Amino acid sequence: MKTSADIIIIGGGPSGSSTATHLSKMGYDVLVLEKAHFPREHVGESMLPFTYDLFEELGVLEDMKARFTRKPGVTFSNADASQESHWCFNRVIDGPQALSFHARRAQFDDLLLRNSEQNGATVIEGAAVTDMHFEDQGVKVIAEVDHGEPQTFTARFLVDASGQNAFIARKMGMQKPFKRLNVRQALSAHWVNVKLDDSLANGNIKIVHLGGEKLGWIWMIPIKDSLSIGVALNMSYAKQERKRLMAEHGRKGWEKALYLQEIQSSAAVMNVLQGAEMIDEVASNGDFSYYSEKKFDDQYAIVGDAGGFLDPIFSSGIYLGMMGAKLAAKGIDDLLQGRGKDRLEAAYQDISGGYQVVEELICTFYEPNSIAFSDITVDTNFSFRKFETAYSILHLILAGDFFTNHERYLKAIATLKSADMIEKFKSLTGHAEEAKMHEVCLMPA
Repeated sequence: MKTSADIIIIGGGPSGSSTATHLSKMGYDVLVLEKAHFPREHVGESMLPFTYDLFEELGVLEDMKARFTRKPGVTFSNADASQESHWCFNRVIDGPQALSFHARRAQFDDLLLRNSEQNGATVIEGAAVTDMHFEDQGVKVIAEVDHGEPQTFTARFLVDASGQNAFIARKMGMQKPFKRLNVRQALSAHWVNVKLDDSLANGNIKIVHLGGEKLGWIWMIPIKDSLSIGVALNMSYAKQERKRLMAEHGRKGWEKALYLQEIQSSAAVMNVLQGAEMIDEVASNGDFSYYSEKKFDDQYAIVGDAGGFLDPIFSSGIYLGMMGAKLAAKGIDDLLQGRGKDRLEAAYQDISGGYQVVEELICTFYEPNSIAFSDITVDTNFSFRKFETAYSILHLILAGDFFTNHERYLKAIATLKSADMIEKFKSLTGHAEEAKMHEVCLMPA
């Protein structure tokens, strides 16, 4: 078994495998230690259009086109399905990048990990990292392979791509919460024998707004073999319901009960699920907004969810992780080639800026009164109309290079308090005459 390399990467998810591919292409001897055996399931199947170019750079674009569902846009709905709007990427993005992807993560993550091997990286699966030591002569990583005896792996440099395990940040006491974001609970599962409406059948992700104390949303993502349905709820509401549901369903059953309760409360979801079957256990993710206050040093760098994780309302996670991996790899190369840390520092300034933009968008989405709504008629669905407009406009902002131009994008978000800015975006948000209730995004040729 290989026990030494130039660079060790903890984690073989999209961020880790992308980093491994980029560094292997640069000529480095890369060793990936992945605790699971792939393929393995994971949440987060929907992607922003910007991932298109990253897939092309990694050499997996044609595989993506052949294997996964194409995503032309987003449909936003209120819970009772009485109002919908459609946001189409090709209205603001020219070229093939306007057609994004939905992918079952077991197959998607496996594709990226195998691609890293094809580009020269060595992957050891079933390798659970338990400890690390930074020494003058390099890095030592302790891991147990398939629950065996601890083994020592050595390298010049360590990349933490351990996802929400956040190995380095936790071990070094660097993990902090995003104080401006509410803690949330997410529950999800996959369904078959569903009755897709026009927008889902066309490939749109559907976001169903949940108002009131839930302060959340339901996602429906059409992937080739099933429909992914998840619900994100304000943690205070989830804890309140947990106490009530545990009395009836017990410690092991309350999460499934809460999941079914929430999706069954929405006509927009139940219209699709008539006669459908849930095919796996309900997956639970909670407290999903954090960051590492330090993300790199002379002997390590943190990429993807290990360095920060944000509410997934805008499907930004995979792009944030993969773009961050690309930028970090270039900085790591400079550092190991003796050219200093300037490029690595610049990379993490852009990475932090990208996360800051998304954080600001999320805060604006959940506090939509910060946007000027003076031109929207107040009616019984005013709460949904506010969230619909906020989601549409903010998703539009994500259709740009918000990493390297993060300062400009932060200024743009601030201008959303202007009623004139709302007017400018109306043709893209579902409030224009062309965006009728039953319109769906056209699949680009």
